[in-house]
Amino acid sequence: MSIPTITLDLLDNPNNPDHAHGRATAYDHIHNGEPLTTLEDRLAWMEDPTVSGATYTAAFLTGYRAQIADWRAYDYAQRIATTHNAWETPR
Repeated sequence: MSIPTITLDLLDNPNNPDHAHGRATAYDHIHNGEPLTTLEDRLAWMEDPTVSGATYTAAFLTGYRAQIADWRAYDYAQRIATTHNAWETPR
């Protein structure tokens, strides 16, 4: 059984270095144990230069957002699999 992955080709551009940097930054934050809600808050902060004091490229922000979306999908798939397995066990 495979889990289909939905990708938006217009938003996910791995050939752009800024996009890859955004994905890598979000990946590092996730693997450092930060929850996805924190990353979403950080993304909102980065999107507003008046708050963050810095200007991030659109490609960086898109890469960061794409990594969050991928991990949301992964978490959802894991919850579904766990729920399904728990339901199947007593049968």
